[in-house]
Amino acid sequence: YSNDCDKSCNVCGATRSVGAHKYSNACDTTCNTCSAKRSIKHNYKTTTSKATLTKNGSVVKTCTVCGKKTSATVKKVSTVKLYKTSYTYTGNVRVPTVIVKDSAGKALKKDVDYTVSYASGRKNVGTYKVTIKFKGNYSGTKVLTFKINPPKTTLKKVTPANDALKVTITKKSTQTTGYQVQYSTSKSFKSTTTKTISSYKTTSLTLKKLKSSKTYYVRVRTYKTVGGTKYYSGWSTYKSA
Repeated sequence: YSNDCDKSCNVCGATRSVGAHKYSNACDTTCNTCSAKRSIKHNYKTTTSKATLTKNGSVVKTCTVCGKKTSATVKKVSTVKLYKTSYTYTGNVRVPTVIVKDSAGKALKKDVDYTVSYASGRKNVGTYKVTIKFKGNYSGTKVLTFKINPPKTTLKKVTPANDALKVTITKKSTQTTGYQVQYSTSKSFKSTTTKTISSYKTTSLTLKKLKSSKTYYVRVRTYKTVGGTKYYSGWSTYKSA
């Protein structure tokens, strides 16, 4: 016989009665007696422990027939951020890109591993929320914020007077409450004095009690007050006099 489970004699063809193949378990593919192979599939039940922002998760598969287990680690979420957190008002709705990665640096997939929802508006000056909710093999929620700042303005001119400088500003009325004028004897504005103009309609300011024979550098920015918070534009290019 070819092996212990062979039923037919290789010399004369006589047959014999032998027992069934013997396997270690219901899903074993190799007979323990003769090493004959059989085709069979495990029937797995999956148990998921979801990863969060602070700990790893796992996916465990257990065969309901033979009890065999396989497990894989789901890395915790370590990076949740906005590609950009500050914008300048343009009249357009802002939709910041969300970046989400696990602790191994792998990018998670939007609408598969998480969903993103944005606060309404996102056009005028203010602070807006972005909510990331995790799903699938992940759980938890992360809320991020971004700002929209008022539009920049420019200096029309800076004119010397008696120990003073008269500053003229380009008017900005959209999404603007007023202006801040900053001046210094340093190009890098290391030591500065800042004056606030409370209305966007006022576009000129006289800087008084300045030192004669000194060069002053002047720049301006807009601001808007929303809910008690002031939002500032970037500074203009300076003018000197």
